Amino acid sequence: MTTKPNHNSLKRKLAKVGKLPVDELAGRSQLNIDLMQDEFLVVMRNQIEELTDLVQAKDPANIRSIYEMSSQIISSASFVKADWVSRAAQSLCEVHEIMSTSKWDWEAISVHGKTIQLLATLEPSQEAVSQSLLEGLGSVVAAKRA
Repeated sequence: MTTKPNHNSLKRKLAKVGKLPVDELAGRSQLNIDLMQDEFLVVMRNQIEELTDLVQAKDPANIRSIYEMSSQIISSASFVKADWVSRAAQSLCEVHEIMSTSKWDWEAISVHGKTIQLLATLEPSQEAVSQSLLEGLGSVVAAKRA
């Protein structure tokens, strides 16, 4: 007696991971990601607040912490798709690196910190404003390179 392979059975097995259908797992994963985005938004806002405090103190002992906090903001902003904030934090890291090998300028750091704060409050419809602010940060970086 010969039996034909049941391709439908194989398809059913492939459509499940463990005992749950792939579609259900994907839905649960998306729900978890959505919940995590809310948490990461809070994390990002807290990081921006901490960065603001570090920048306002203008304490040379905070110089390394400013870079580290900017790097953390890049990660959290990227997760919540706050691209403008991420790009501004990248710019802060870049200007920080430039100034670490030359003269330190608290004003350039302060401009970046305030811009990051402002960008975090903008709505997606305010793209023109965000682009203008990011171009301004690009000018600061270019001036520090010169």
